Amino acid sequence: MQATQHISREQLAKIVEAIFGQGEVIVKEASSRYDSPARAFSGTEALNHDLDDDATPGFRFYSIYYPEAGGHVYERRIELIPEKCDGHTHRFKQEGWGLIRLQCRSRAQGTIECNIAVNSEVRAANWSDAYPDMKDPAEWDWNVVKSKAGRLVRLLRKLGQQSSNKPQHPTA
Repeated sequence: MQATQHISREQLAKIVEAIFGQGEVIVKEASSRYDSPARAFSGTEALNHDLDDDATPGFRFYSIYYPEAGGHVYERRIELIPEKCDGHTHRFKQEGWGLIRLQCRSRAQGTIECNIAVNSEVRAANWSDAYPDMKDPAEWDWNVVKSKAGRLVRLLRKLGQQSSNKPQHPTA
């Protein structure tokens, strides 16, 4: 299940509120910065602050985990080739079949390309032999995963529809 929409920064704040408004949640960078563990975001204020951080403009990628969904989640260390990464040696990536992914890419004229995606139970089962470190997908409560991700995807689609219905202001 996934959706991609172009939305405003104000609309993205509504997505952030919805993420934290569905009960206990753990939100982390999906892929950490070089040589650092993934940063965690404790609430809407922390995540919104990261989204507004001009020090690293452009692309943001987060993992959303609702503990009530169960499953196995872990942080995988990725070894880098220092000669190809300005001397950096590693980074970390969040892994888990039922993790919900939020990707945000800044676009021209203040819009953000926002994508929310999650594996399906069928996809996880089909790929589980190829990724044994992620454990058995049956450990996940897929009804919870579908419910939480579905709510976020529906909101994103609604916000994207609202954005596309706004009158366009000509630039002079």
